[in-house]
Amino acid sequence: MGIFSILEERLSPGPGDDFWYEPINKFGNQDDVTASTALRSTPVWAAVNLISATIGSMPLILYRESPDGGKERARDLRLYDMLRWQPNPYQTAVELFEMGQGHLCLKGNAFFRLETNRVDELISITPLHPDRMKLKLLADGVVEYHYDRGIGQPRVFSSEEILHVKGLSSDGLIGYSPIAIGAGAVAMNFAAENYGSRFFANSATPSGILSHPGKLKPEARANVRKSWQAAHGSAKQHSVALLEEGLSWTALSVSPEEAQFLETRKYQAEEVARLFNVPPHLLMLLDRSTFSNVTEQNRSFATNCIRPWAIRWEQAIRKSILERFTEQGTFVEFLMDALLRPDTMARAQANQVMLQNGALTIDEWRQRENLNPIGERAGEVHWMPLNIAPVSVAETPPDDDDDDDGEGLRTLVNELRNHGFSVTEEMSIRTLRSLSSRRKIAEATRPLLQEASQRLLKREVKILQRMIKRQLRSDASTVEHRGTDGLINELDEFYHGDFVETIIASMLPVVRSYARQIYTQASLEVGFPPDFTPELEEFIREYVANISTYHAMTSRQQLQSIISGTNFVEVLNALELKLEEWLDKRANKIGVAQMTEGNGAFSKYAYVAAGVISLRWVTAGAASCPFCKKLDGRVVETQTNFVNADQTVEASEGEKTGKMRTKRNIGHPPLHGGCDCFISPGF
Repeated sequence: MGIFSILEERLSPGPGDDFWYEPINKFGNQDDVTASTALRSTPVWAAVNLISATIGSMPLILYRESPDGGKERARDLRLYDMLRWQPNPYQTAVELFEMGQGHLCLKGNAFFRLETNRVDELISITPLHPDRMKLKLLADGVVEYHYDRGIGQPRVFSSEEILHVKGLSSDGLIGYSPIAIGAGAVAMNFAAENYGSRFFANSATPSGILSHPGKLKPEARANVRKSWQAAHGSAKQHSVALLEEGLSWTALSVSPEEAQFLETRKYQAEEVARLFNVPPHLLMLLDRSTFSNVTEQNRSFATNCIRPWAIRWEQAIRKSILERFTEQGTFVEFLMDALLRPDTMARAQANQVMLQNGALTIDEWRQRENLNPIGERAGEVHWMPLNIAPVSVAETPPDDDDDDDGEGLRTLVNELRNHGFSVTEEMSIRTLRSLSSRRKIAEATRPLLQEASQRLLKREVKILQRMIKRQLRSDASTVEHRGTDGLINELDEFYHGDFVETIIASMLPVVRSYARQIYTQASLEVGFPPDFTPELEEFIREYVANISTYHAMTSRQQLQSIISGTNFVEVLNALELKLEEWLDKRANKIGVAQMTEGNGAFSKYAYVAAGVISLRWVTAGAASCPFCKKLDGRVVETQTNFVNADQTVEASEGEKTGKMRTKRNIGHPPLHGGCDCFISPGF
């Protein structure tokens, strides 16, 4: 029988049984060893406190994957500050993670309630005591969390409302309690402590024997003992003894078993260290410690004890929090550099090698040493070995008058024409390269925009469904005769409230990355060095705020037109169909629209920042529509629209006849839904 079979037999039934999963398990003859009593053992307290304090002291950082495969801190997300500083109103992040890790070390499980507001945003992460939590596995495989608040019926939470971090488990639902597993070792430690208390109380073992040649009456024996204690007991025990009337003194030595007591205590402390995978020297067992092996054991503590716990936390948070409340591409990591940090000299040598080989910038080096950046852009430059030249030099595009390889130019032109671009002789080599690069960036970003939109729509639809259910419960009239006023009012409050900020938070990371890439390519096209200034960031935020407001307005209008119906049953059916349509098609439409809209907006921003005075319309797409072809090659000043609002655009000659009236000013593509045209400098 394997270890897991034994533990399952002793600790819990199998998942197929009809039972409540409980986080605290006890077995064997150590039923009196619990999480609370175990903390009275100094080695257990030292180990649990050490692990918990270490996990609590490591900052948990929320990152976002960057397009180049790197990562950046997601400081713009509300969740960043929650995980880094204050997850709930009465606890700091250190206190929360320290408490949770304590529960894991003692009980094998840590539970937290995820509280949300009306727009399904996470506002608080609140700890729940494991002793009051029970898990119920339903027939469909869904897990319910029943929390006993001590005031009657337990509070039932769904799996979406709970963050559950678990230790080693054999059923995947509940982690084993380390204290239950090591109950024998903890009980032995208690036994050794109790023995030591009796032994050193000076009552369990006498220090010697006082003998008399004759037989003494009880009163005489009591008098002799009393007088001896008065003369030689306690502080006078080392004074000169005067023996009268044949008295003699025989000293007793400590037995070999008693002499091994301290070794026994030490061994039990080492057992506790093994139980929690903590190096002995961290529990003050220093008899075999040296400078070299202590350094290596510290690294072992970080990699073999702390890191597995940290990974459990990171993956549980990603599964229960990030996948629900943030966009794709976010993840969390504990900062473990301090635990693995070598001495000053070794650290300096490693950083120097990484700097010289382009792996670190000066500011990244200084950040590692808790120093401020040197400022400007000098600290952000990567350096190459040998000639110590900036890496950016290799990325600088050739001058416009470079003698480009003829075959390469033909390949570039053919590539653009195959994608429907209207390529003319007036276009410079830089423009051709820019069009090609921006097209590839746009195509790569489109699925990211669609994914972000789909996550947003899922959240929006979920909130709307809850809203409809509340209206169904709140109206006392029959379904057939219910009005829609309550639903309309709640809909207005929702779309005019915090939901716009929710849209911004969902779309901003993807749009920001897209904007920076397009801005860089457009800037290099006109020989202007790209610089991610605060003005650019402000423009990006304003852009995202505008498209977020437009999304909320469009959603409200579509639903408003449905709710205006008089038959409540028909309204509900129509709403259900509309929400299904959103989930099925709307994200793709948004992705395509924002791919073109963002390309035009951020290219135009770069051109204006570089001093370009005119813009050219460039048609693109496998089958450009006749209206876009009518605009092909049109040049306007940067402050002038290609088409004004309510202006009519006629189809190009040779195409099907027709006119199209625009509803808004067209300062850059798209002209219409599905348009994938570009702009370039007009000179």
